[in-house]
Amino acid sequence: MILSCLRRSARLALCASACLAAGAAAQSDYPPGTFRLTPRTHVDLQPVRVHVPPQFDRLPPDLSVNLPPGFTASVFAAFDSVDRPRFMAFDGNGVLHVANMDDDQIIAFPDRDGDGVADEAIVAADGFSRPHSIVFHDGALYVGDRPQILRLRDLDGDLVYEEREVLVDGIPSSGSHSTRTLVIDEQRGKMYLGVGWPCDLCRRNDAERGSILEFNIDGSGRRVFATGVRNVLGMALHPVTGQLWGTNNGHDLEGLDAPPEWIDVIRDGGFYGIPLAYGYQVWADFTISAYRELLPITAADSARVASMERPVALMPAHSALMGIHFYDHDHFPARYRNAAFVALHAGRAKLAAIEGYCVIALFSDPDGSNARYETFLSGLQTGTDREDINGHPMGIITDSEGRMYISSDAGYPSDPGYPYVLRIEHSPIVAEWADGLPDSIASGAVLEVDGTVRIDRLAPDEGSPDLVADFSALGGPADIPLESVGDDVWQLRATFPVTVDRGLHTVAVTVRQPSTPAASEVRLIRTIAVEPHIDIDDLVLFDDAVAPGWDLVHRVLFDDRDIDLTEDTFVYEGGVAAGIPVRSGNWDWVVSFRPEQPLDPVGYRSLRFAVHFGPFDRDQSEDFNLYIAETLIDLVADGYVDITSKEWQLVELPLSLFGRARPLREITFGGDFSRRFYLDDVRLLPASRATAVTDEQSTPVEFALGTAYPNPFNSSTVIPFHLGDSGTVTLTVYNLGGQRVARIVDGQHPGGAHLATWTGTDAAGRGVASGVYFYRLQSGSRVETRKLLLLR
Repeated sequence: MILSCLRRSARLALCASACLAAGAAAQSDYPPGTFRLTPRTHVDLQPVRVHVPPQFDRLPPDLSVNLPPGFTASVFAAFDSVDRPRFMAFDGNGVLHVANMDDDQIIAFPDRDGDGVADEAIVAADGFSRPHSIVFHDGALYVGDRPQILRLRDLDGDLVYEEREVLVDGIPSSGSHSTRTLVIDEQRGKMYLGVGWPCDLCRRNDAERGSILEFNIDGSGRRVFATGVRNVLGMALHPVTGQLWGTNNGHDLEGLDAPPEWIDVIRDGGFYGIPLAYGYQVWADFTISAYRELLPITAADSARVASMERPVALMPAHSALMGIHFYDHDHFPARYRNAAFVALHAGRAKLAAIEGYCVIALFSDPDGSNARYETFLSGLQTGTDREDINGHPMGIITDSEGRMYISSDAGYPSDPGYPYVLRIEHSPIVAEWADGLPDSIASGAVLEVDGTVRIDRLAPDEGSPDLVADFSALGGPADIPLESVGDDVWQLRATFPVTVDRGLHTVAVTVRQPSTPAASEVRLIRTIAVEPHIDIDDLVLFDDAVAPGWDLVHRVLFDDRDIDLTEDTFVYEGGVAAGIPVRSGNWDWVVSFRPEQPLDPVGYRSLRFAVHFGPFDRDQSEDFNLYIAETLIDLVADGYVDITSKEWQLVELPLSLFGRARPLREITFGGDFSRRFYLDDVRLLPASRATAVTDEQSTPVEFALGTAYPNPFNSSTVIPFHLGDSGTVTLTVYNLGGQRVARIVDGQHPGGAHLATWTGTDAAGRGVASGVYFYRLQSGSRVETRKLLLLR
């Protein structure tokens, strides 16, 4: 029974709301046994219609993406014969080659007339096992295939490679994670190959599985360079330090919010956690039945986990990081120089904790410190279902001029995805907002604008720029000129009343030069929330029925499940509630309220809902999350709900927890338990009705058992707990078999915060063995249980 109460090994460290909220938590030092997601900075992306050449009419005619100001997108290649374009490389003549993985081919895409569109798809080589990555070196094409590294040569320059040589053979290939990513370090004369773990999370004795292998460029000198990787899909060399970096996909069964996917420096001799840990020395949840075979933990296991360094960057769970590419050209704005662009292959349609299906730009110091990221390309998920996905970003590369190419494969085997290669370019003009615009203003108020725009680059010999602001979306002028104030800074001054109704409205400044084509104009946009000047009504999503224009969908991975909308046994208000019979098996689940069109949330201040977890005993450490606007809140860990309660709980959350206002495509509850639960009275409240604190979280439940620290521990650990009122308290330690090991606290305690210490001994004072233990706090009818890991 005790075993069933515990599901998480590092909930103290995982403050999901702070980690996933935009720019929420400062990345100060944090201790081993924890992880924090990398902070995200927001930029105003704008929709860009993708130029689709007529020969690629298999693609949606209205294909669009979101990009920062100044960028454009076009389809470089989308041939019927290429289904799974993965990683790419340019040969010495500038011809793009791509690994067409499931067809076991390498494809060449020549652009002989230089019009930015591939002329044809040439099968440059075939007969592979599962080619995933390719690299050109010294005139030859190197292929990372499932069991081999091969070197190919095109002897007559016709883009068909007649000569083939196996440089490395016998790469372990059984089981899962069969993609092989190859990187060549010309300066050091080395090759690196990623070899994934053969399963989700298990023990294996093959030293080359879950590793990065190193070779000399001729295939000799084979050795294990780094270990403990589950599936490193992307690898690249940093342009400043020359260090090898990689992206890794985490394991499956620890909920919507864990484990995170990592981006990190791959160090010689480094251990990266698999199959024991993740993040910054966070142990896997060994109480999950599929992971119990990993026990017992040995001294060697403990030493390896203790050697794990804090990752450069951690991204939300299940977002499936793929290719990584460091930008080292001048075509993009200067701020992107040496940034790491990373493709995210999955997202919400696969129950990831963010929208996904995008490309991010990761900024950091050359050694990986001070990392933060922003979304660079998005918009490929147009809805919330699998059929709404217009691309699965995979590989990223740039040509000699600095234009970027992004491959999109067909996604998962049953997805209706669109394989293609995008080409991303930037205008010769580089400009950005500097300051001076508010994020919100009340309808009817007078807006006084005193802002600036900075120009960092202009097209040479094309004349002085003209800058014009359009504030018509707020009821203001559409053609306000900006004036130069020197040092490449232009000033915008305007005063006018805001005459439009509530909502999200976009204003813009257009930067152009007289002699440049219209396509080179840069349009700088900003979104401003206009607050209503009169009260608005509650927006009821469910109260005896789902609101018109909304759907209520229950999904496990890709499968939709039933919901009982006529539940009349457990009802909070009215006649019926929604009964949700979740049966997750080995996968998490979500229950989503979805509007027919994205909802403009301006004017609403909070979300309120009633939840009941049923009459049966609950596991305190079970997950119950809320996802809105790419932000995940852990409702249990953050104290908004008591998962062990057998009563209705009314929860009200300020929308400010989910970042700045943006259109809402879903309000989604998620979890990992397998029992029926109930929802009722789900509604958005306007400012006049909201009662939640708008700038900070509501007060957590008063009875709380904290996570012990340190955890794992060796000699002693401190266990914090909090009591709302005075009462008799017991704090007891159990082993995996549910046997009582020691009672640390037993007696009357006043209300307030308390600390208890366990020295790793039993009731007789004898030291106990290394392993997983549970500690259980009880006061009256309130009980909480958490997990400890003792390492001798």
